[in-house]
Order: sequence, then structure tokens, then C-alpha cells
Amino acid sequence: MIALSRRRPLSITIFAAAFLAAALLAFLRGMLNLPEQQFYLQQLIPAVTWSRDTTIIWQSAWLSIAFIPIAMVWLAAVRFARWMVTLMALPKALGLVQVAITNIATFTVLDPLVTSSALLSLFAVATLFTPASNRWFRDKGGGDPAVFE
Repeated sequence: MIALSRRRPLSITIFAAAFLAAALLAFLRGMLNLPEQQFYLQQLIPAVTWSRDTTIIWQSAWLSIAFIPIAMVWLAAVRFARWMVTLMALPKALGLVQVAITNIATFTVLDPLVTSSALLSLFAVATLFTPASNRWFRDKGGGDPAVFE
């Protein structure tokens, strides 16, 4: 783990903030539309009896899971996390394109929370591929061992 006092590149801090904001928006969207979310989960996983409580637990679990890549990148500079987050963002990007095409074809409005969350996630992923981020992952967040603080 990298010391909390160690300075992180701005791109890494932006990643953490954007990824957290995306997760919070997705959580908020689910919590504001519990009946709709409950119906969706019932279709997705019919083996579970989805009550209001289990839906809230599901939403909370996904919010908690979002902290894992943030910690892997911001606290430990784990290279694998960059690719994991990128692979996780691909379905979001494809889903966003599909929803946009469908909504344009039917003249309906995109859900602002879903759209904002997806766009923030994609922006967060993009920040992981900046030169400063590349140095962060390469150096594991450390400096030159010959330099003393």
C-alpha cells in the first residue's frame, strides 16, 4: 500500500473522484427507482425473491464493490486494476451507444443519472491512460529510491 501522505498524480485523483461519482449516481438511480430496479432484478435473476430490502442490499453491495478498483488504483497502483476497470467499462460504453440509438429512434429522452454515471465511468477510465498515470503504475506510486525525503 502506498502511504496516504504520498502525492498522487492529478489524473489518479480525478479517476478516483470520477469513478466514485459514477458509482454514487448509479446507486442514487437505483434507490430513487426501487420498484423499477426490483422488477429489473427479478427479470435478471429470477431465482431470488426480490423484496424492497434485498434490492436495497443489492444496490449497496454494488456501491461497496466500486471502492475496490478505487483502492487498487489510488492506494496500491495495481496495474491489473487499470485493465480490469477498462474491461468493466466496455459493456457500459456499448450499452450507452445502444440506449442512445434506441432513444433517438423512438424520440425518448435518456435517463440523466444513467447517462451521467456511464459517461463519468468512461471518463475515469480515460484518465488511467494519461502519461502521469502511466508513470504512477510503472513506479508503483514511488519515487526514485536514491532520493530521500
